[in-house]
Amino acid sequence: MISKRLKEFDINIKSLSRNENTFSFQLSEKLFLFYDDNNDLKDIKGICKLIINKTNNFMEMYFDIEGSVNLICDRTLKKFNYNLKKENKIIVKFGKIDEEINEEIITIKYNTSIFNVSKFIYDFFLLSIPIKRLHPSLENEDIIDTFVFSTKDENKKIDPRLELLKNIKT
Repeated sequence: MISKRLKEFDINIKSLSRNENTFSFQLSEKLFLFYDDNNDLKDIKGICKLIINKTNNFMEMYFDIEGSVNLICDRTLKKFNYNLKKENKIIVKFGKIDEEINEEIITIKYNTSIFNVSKFIYDFFLLSIPIKRLHPSLENEDIIDTFVFSTKDENKKIDPRLELLKNIKT
């Protein structure tokens, strides 16, 4: 059962016209904390534009999600802002039972009047975040070690006593 606090993601199917219907949803941390209160996502901002084309037997839902989230780099532990843009499509068929046929097709009962899209928005947003979270300054993975362990003072002076050791040949 979907909580009342996610009521803003409800769509009244019975009131939809047979043409194109457009909705807009603001994304915030409230949605993500509802499904997973242990997530490490911070400062979630975004918008989801939803276009629904309804026919007698099914609905096509086009999700267009744009947003940003603060992440922590897996390698350097630096915080950075990650911008994302994701487009997805779901087909919702009307049938006798509620079931998920595959990732893109689900079936709902004919008499369903309210359909909540919050779980789809949540899933699409999370799937847009890369598994390997690298800071944008790490353009090439080959230079990561030099990035992490580099020092600013490259021209260090060597102790004069150790300078003599350079001349010893083995």
